[in-house]
Amino acid sequence: MARIHICLVSAQPIPNLIPLRMEGLKPEKVILLVTPDMTIQSERLEKVIKSWGIKVEKHPIAPYDLNSARETCIGLLTEYENEEMILNATGGTKIMAFAAFEVFRELGKKIIYVDTQDKLIQMLSPDFKKIDFAGVIKVPQYLQAYGQTIISEKDTTIINKHIPIFNELVKLCDIYQDAVKILNKYSAPFRNARTFPLDVKVEEDDSMMPGFKDLMMLFEKHDILYLKNGILKFKGLDDLEFVSGGWLEEYVYSIVKSINVTDIRMGVEVRWDTPGKRHPFNEYDIVFTHNNRLYLIECKTKRFEGLDIKDSNDNAIYKLDSLRDKAGGVYGKGMLVSYQRLTDEQKRRLSANRLEFCDGIELRNLKNRIQKWIE
Repeated sequence: MARIHICLVSAQPIPNLIPLRMEGLKPEKVILLVTPDMTIQSERLEKVIKSWGIKVEKHPIAPYDLNSARETCIGLLTEYENEEMILNATGGTKIMAFAAFEVFRELGKKIIYVDTQDKLIQMLSPDFKKIDFAGVIKVPQYLQAYGQTIISEKDTTIINKHIPIFNELVKLCDIYQDAVKILNKYSAPFRNARTFPLDVKVEEDDSMMPGFKDLMMLFEKHDILYLKNGILKFKGLDDLEFVSGGWLEEYVYSIVKSINVTDIRMGVEVRWDTPGKRHPFNEYDIVFTHNNRLYLIECKTKRFEGLDIKDSNDNAIYKLDSLRDKAGGVYGKGMLVSYQRLTDEQKRRLSANRLEFCDGIELRNLKNRIQKWIE
């Protein structure tokens, strides 16, 4: 006897996916009930489910016709009368969910509901019980369910080598803040450079800023960057990206990794599956999944501007808010980690958009902040 899940496709795909990876509920086959406006979403779900080695069928269903929806469910139960049929009643329209629930309950079939708020699956029929669910959705599958494909991500194997650097930068944040801002001024514009070694002249006033020489000594000690006769010398693109902000991404990655989340990636570039020939791209500094939720962290080492929401291209807060909703759905969360101190207005905007933040010397307490955030 094969186990088959019946799933009602909606704009929120994660509740349909969680039970498919749970021991005692894993099916051999999934039947997606699809309304006309959920065609694209069903195709995304189908790709994820098939990647787990589970067979998939799609059947049309009327979104707002109770009798028609009932007939669809009765037809499926008749066709698969000798199999173990489980209805996941979490998605779909209310009419669809009510019709399917009614039919499955009348015939004594299993019905489950995924409660993402309390992190459990409720068995509603034939008996009632609650099952705690584990974190089973990894980053690639979560993004794919929302129409994104990972096309590249940064190598994290070198992070251990850099631990002494970013630990000191965070520990002495109050000393290095202005110096890091100056270094960004000279390094960030060349992040697209392809010709190395690269020399960049530093203005004398900038080189005399408090902490700048100490910052140079720190990077020189670890063979990352050199300052000689007022010239910054970059050996390669990796080093340039590291000093212009990549070190903060590595620091945040190392902190999240130590918390033992389900899955974590750094420097992820994704392509969206939007209609048409041109597909937009986005980058995520840090993205991870925990308890089947997606978390995005934007890392900034410069003092960024753009408080006006119209300035969307350069506005880190606006970008984070938008991507959190598009990439993570109602279960997505976002955080801004800033090496520089945020203004009161920026903090108000972050809070108003349900975004967490950690800035300045608070980075020393980042692990506790993230642990409270994901709990």
